[in-house]
Amino acid sequence: MRFRFLALLCGLVLFGCSGPRVVTLTLLTTNDIHGGIEQTSTDRDTNRPIGGAAALASLVAAERARNPDGTLLLDGGDIYQGTALSNLTDGRSTIAAMNALRYDAAAVGNHEFDWGIDTMVARMEQAEFPILAANIFDKGTQTRPDWAVPYTVVKREGVRIAIIGLATPSTPTVTMPQIVAHLDFADPALIANNLIGELVPRKADTAILLCHIGGSQRDGKISGHMLDLAAKVEGEIAVVGGHTHQRVAGVIGGTALVEAGSSMRWMGKVELTFDRKLREATSSSVEILTVFADGETDPMVAALVESARAEIAPKLEEVLGRTTTALEARRSECTMGNLIADILRETAQVDFAFQNPGGVRASIAEGDITYQDVYAVMPFDNTIVKVELTGAEVKTLLEEAVGDGSFLHAGGLRYTSDYARPKGDRIVEFTKADGAAIDLAATYSVAVNNFMAQGGDSLPTITNRPESVETGRLVRDAMIDWIRAARDVSAVIDGRSTFVNK
Repeated sequence: MRFRFLALLCGLVLFGCSGPRVVTLTLLTTNDIHGGIEQTSTDRDTNRPIGGAAALASLVAAERARNPDGTLLLDGGDIYQGTALSNLTDGRSTIAAMNALRYDAAAVGNHEFDWGIDTMVARMEQAEFPILAANIFDKGTQTRPDWAVPYTVVKREGVRIAIIGLATPSTPTVTMPQIVAHLDFADPALIANNLIGELVPRKADTAILLCHIGGSQRDGKISGHMLDLAAKVEGEIAVVGGHTHQRVAGVIGGTALVEAGSSMRWMGKVELTFDRKLREATSSSVEILTVFADGETDPMVAALVESARAEIAPKLEEVLGRTTTALEARRSECTMGNLIADILRETAQVDFAFQNPGGVRASIAEGDITYQDVYAVMPFDNTIVKVELTGAEVKTLLEEAVGDGSFLHAGGLRYTSDYARPKGDRIVEFTKADGAAIDLAATYSVAVNNFMAQGGDSLPTITNRPESVETGRLVRDAMIDWIRAARDVSAVIDGRSTFVNK
């Protein structure tokens, strides 16, 4: 009752102040930039170039011109890990581009942690906008680290808007686990509800959830964790998401939901008609705009990107070898995944090797292979780890991967997964690469990356085994050396990872 009285009183005071009662708020959104500030992609439908900070800056400027006093620019996290241009500058070039675009806030993504807390804090200090994380706490406490700023309040068209940042609770399994072992990632819905109760109406008139939590959309229907979050939280006018790299646009239960793909190739646009007296959005619309790069671009941002590239150009353009066929990265058996698994196996001199599909980030077209190409495929600083497993444990490892609907790129063996079977019993074929049987009681040497070995992707069979051997050898460096030695690179799809009933 006291809360409702305060809300009514504040509403009456607000309605009596200057300005219209009903205003338009525009939210412009990106997510999962992953260092993609250069234009490198093509739109599949039109074959037009898309993406890049310079083209995005022009699109943002046009939208700001339409609603100069009511526009916000927000990002859903995973900002700087993923391209050579960003990684070789420890993310500085990406933050510099975002500063030039005048972002208002961003969420902490799981890949913000990849280079350690110190680097993340340095990028936060460089940013001229807050990078928010309300649900991250020192382990076993209710105390946030000094760098974990939970929210910011901005004013647009006379409306005080609380922007609450939320990280994905799965962060400990989708970044290097040891980096975040001292942190707890709390239930985002619980934290958001508590903060909205504290902030509205005393410090803010409404709230936006800016989160590295994503969803998906098919035939117009939205699903996933972002939708679950929106359903559990009361009082927000929009959920701006990230993490799944999907394009999501819709309004459910009066709350706008938006996720805009990845790598600055698309921009989300939410338009809200907001009643200042009632403190609520009376109507909402959401769309995803393609960032076409063959029109007007921002010259200042273009110059900034070009300057960053010039610093590292000699390294990026080094030709390591050549491929006569495209090396494709897919979430199924593919030439790139097979090649990486084979390189891991040969480099580590083991019986079997596995690569998680989420760590293979790009394809390489037919022709010269440059350092930049390899960096795009393998941007993470993962090292090779060797472990001893019985044949039964190797099979269990594969069951763990396919149990969650995923799989592993494999070297040295063949397996078939039947998704019509129950979890834990989906591997129906399991042999060495030459078809010979794998002895379930025998011990085999296995190579994986340290992300997997430390708990990434939730594979308990290989997590923190005491006999694991950390080689210290970067997977990316192993690829570079292998390509240099081979010069002519090729890979085939040979049926080593087969799925049925998926």
